[in-house]
Amino acid sequence: MRGGKKKAGREERKNFLRRLIQSQSSCVYALIYLLLSSFLPSPSLCQTPAPATIPQGRFLTDSVEIGRPFRYALSFSHPVSEDVLFPDSTAFAPFLIRDKTFLPTRSTAEISTDSAVYTLVSFETQPQSTLRVPLYIVGTVDCTTVFSTTDTVFFRSRLQTARPDTLRLRASTQLMPLRQELNYPVLVAVLGSIALILAVLYALFGRVIDRQFMLFQLRQRHLSFLREYNRIVRTLNPETASEGAYGAVVRWKAYLEQLEQQPFSTMTTPELVERITTRPVALPDIREGAVEEALRTADRMMYGGAYTDQSNEAMRLLRTVAVALYTQRRVLTAQTNVAQTGPSTPETV
Repeated sequence: MRGGKKKAGREERKNFLRRLIQSQSSCVYALIYLLLSSFLPSPSLCQTPAPATIPQGRFLTDSVEIGRPFRYALSFSHPVSEDVLFPDSTAFAPFLIRDKTFLPTRSTAEISTDSAVYTLVSFETQPQSTLRVPLYIVGTVDCTTVFSTTDTVFFRSRLQTARPDTLRLRASTQLMPLRQELNYPVLVAVLGSIALILAVLYALFGRVIDRQFMLFQLRQRHLSFLREYNRIVRTLNPETASEGAYGAVVRWKAYLEQLEQQPFSTMTTPELVERITTRPVALPDIREGAVEEALRTADRMMYGGAYTDQSNEAMRLLRTVAVALYTQRRVLTAQTNVAQTGPSTPETV
């Protein structure tokens, strides 16, 4: 039934066309155009004809190293009226684009030439690779893809692929200097060992070391006092008696105060005489009353400027008192440490 209807419809269209052709001959051309246009696509939907030239792509070097950048040049000459799109990074696989530089377009009356230089890098291990990239010509509705010429690049490797013929060492090998670094574990171990040894030595001989150190300090302070005191006494004369005697007595009292740990600097002459002459251990080689006479002579020089023949003798006697007190203090210090550590050799003053 349906086939009969289709056949009848075709017959009707044929009769209609026949009448049109008979009525007016000019309609024939219109009919042919309509029939052709119904079966052929519109010219605007057709792709742009293939270009007259092929894009030129080539590597600027024949061989490259794996992982090192190299350059690839691409150029295309086309009509001035055409717009061309150069490829992006996805078109260069297996290469990677590190950089790209587009050169200015060079145009003549009918032809334009676009160029670009790509900096590529590859990490492939094949001995060689080829590259052929697409360019796109922009049309009214769609784009036409054109491919560049194919170029090949070879890869160089610094790895030694063949086993050497000999295992002998090279005689001309040049040593490379290395920067010295501090070995902190060894440094800590050495310092720890030294600290441990010192701790053991101090635990065994600490009292002896303390005694020797105290005696050393006593001797150094005593020598310093003697140098200063003798310098002042040597300058004593009738003109400098008051000032010189004052400086010598002040220095003498300060030394005794440091040596005996008693306030000699604030004591009067009678108090000094009593404190020195009533000591448990008598001072050797000093007669009774000599200390008091020496201090009285020093007072007369300080407060009256009286310089006599006994003035220098009085100053020397005060120095003898200081030396005797130092000797007793040194022996006492040595005996105290000996009682704590055991017998030792006697000290020499």
